[in-house]
Amino acid sequence: MEPNKKRTLFLILALFWTISITVACLVSMTEVPVVNVDQADKIVHLCFYAVFSILWFQYLKSSIQNTRTLFLSVFFLSVSFGILIEVCQSLFTENRQADLKDAIANTIGALLGLAIMALYNKRFKN
Repeated sequence: MEPNKKRTLFLILALFWTISITVACLVSMTEVPVVNVDQADKIVHLCFYAVFSILWFQYLKSSIQNTRTLFLSVFFLSVSFGILIEVCQSLFTENRQADLKDAIANTIGALLGLAIMALYNKRFKN
């Protein structure tokens, strides 16, 4: 795929994923069935932010050439967005509140996504 088309695709996917996380975390989900798996909510947060960091990494890698700066930028973006969502939950929703454990799961997810990208880059020498 042509580099500009690939970059545009990753931007669209990253924005879609960011909006999806925002909606999932700020809209009332009282109609959604409860899953009886211990810490399922934290696993969802981890997965949300692993994918979030992978998509933004893929989009930003062509504009941030320094690998260390790229990883730190995506990590900062992921963690900041996760904290912002937690704050918004406490300020703008009636049935949700900020949760430190969610923020920790978000951070671990971001680290997982970046670890996957580090392994991918090492394997394919991007």
